[in-house]
Amino acid sequence: MAVNHIFKYQFHNIHRKNLRVNKIPKSSYQYFTPSDVIHYGLITVIHSFGRDLKWNPHIHAILSLGGFNKFFHFVNFRYFHAESIARQWKFLLLDIISNGKYPNEHIRLKAKNTVSLMYKIDKRFFFDVANGNINNNKGIIKYLGRYLARAPIAEYKISNISHDSVSFFFYDLKLGKKKTLVTMPLSKFITQILIHLPPKNFKMISRFGFYARRKSHKLTNAIQAFKTSAVSSNFPWYERQIFNTFGINPFVCPKCNIKMKVSEFYHYLYPPTRIYI
Repeated sequence: MAVNHIFKYQFHNIHRKNLRVNKIPKSSYQYFTPSDVIHYGLITVIHSFGRDLKWNPHIHAILSLGGFNKFFHFVNFRYFHAESIARQWKFLLLDIISNGKYPNEHIRLKAKNTVSLMYKIDKRFFFDVANGNINNNKGIIKYLGRYLARAPIAEYKISNISHDSVSFFFYDLKLGKKKTLVTMPLSKFITQILIHLPPKNFKMISRFGFYARRKSHKLTNAIQAFKTSAVSSNFPWYERQIFNTFGINPFVCPKCNIKMKVSEFYHYLYPPTRIYI
């Protein structure tokens, strides 16, 4: 909710509304102007792990570059004020930590001291990692697929497993994405994986605006106009790829031109499964 509050401040142009000489109540229809984006899209994903499997809780915010105004017309956004977002996020996050409910006074004082220290050292809590790779359909689908259902470590990064240790690599951002190899005891590796299992019913993904599951009827109709109709194919992906590459259908007999039935797939790297009776 805190992340949504920050971007609502940006899309609704709250800063300019606070500068109005003649204040307009939020209940008035004139409170929002045609340039204000009322309905935007936001997806937040909570991750608790870093690239090296350490405890590193953070939130990924996937945001639309614009949205619908009060007339349900789409308004494009050219940029976001990253410094303003960073300051607001820092204030809200430290306010949550400062006013949290703690089991005893000792922990509460430590939280207060941590908040004071973060203000003194001017620690930045927000990083803008957007680039042109996610500003298209293929890029955003790849990005969403990576972050919405992501394990603490990919299997291909595990280079070696023995009876007492595990070796894996990651690309260290502090060293300019240098490939770094880590070897740790097997028990520690399992512990590092298990600490990132969320509690039961803990909500890791939240959707807001026109990305939400429940939307008003007017907003749904406005979004429908932007959806492109996809033509479904009656042929499987493998069949289409072979035909587009070599100009032949692998499931059609080249002599009698009759569709064959698939009984077994064979790959030289993956021998067929042996059946034991």
